[in-house]
Amino acid sequence: MKTPYMNAKSGITLTEIMLATILMAVAILPIVGVFSQGHKMTQKDMRRIEAVHFAESAMNKLLKLPFDQVPTGTQNSNLEAASGTVPLGDIKGTSDTTYAVQLVVSNYPITFAYHPVDLNDSGYDPEKSETWKFLPETTDGAVFDGSNKYRPIMVKQYDVSVSWTESNGVKPAPIALSTLKANLEE
Repeated sequence: MKTPYMNAKSGITLTEIMLATILMAVAILPIVGVFSQGHKMTQKDMRRIEAVHFAESAMNKLLKLPFDQVPTGTQNSNLEAASGTVPLGDIKGTSDTTYAVQLVVSNYPITFAYHPVDLNDSGYDPEKSETWKFLPETTDGAVFDGSNKYRPIMVKQYDVSVSWTESNGVKPAPIALSTLKANLEE
């Protein structure tokens, strides 16, 4: 006995193909969205890495300059020194992003205490540390606050920050580096 369906030709109709295509598109759209979001996040990470590079580069160039060639205060444009130039201000990145590189230099007064050795002690022998007698703790001669020529500033603090704006108008937290530089030339 034959059924009415056995006489029909077997195959796929255009409607079935269109329905399968629509189902595939609906299933693939979220996957494409994930790839798109991943690409945006990678670009954001690359901008952050580039900002770190600008901050490190500025700091490395600063540290090569002699102590007295780096003025205190805020610098928002290139720092021109006799020993070189430190790029500051607006710097164009590789992805059409503009980075603002800023330097703040401040004096860093220091005071330290120490126990001097009593050089007048009768048993003192410079070759034998066990004979050394220490005097009470003092800060005499160990204050460098810039208050006079005998107390010059011997340490400066360098703060470099790099900021930028993302393509959506959001300003992420800036990259900030900080270090101290001592005047070892005197």
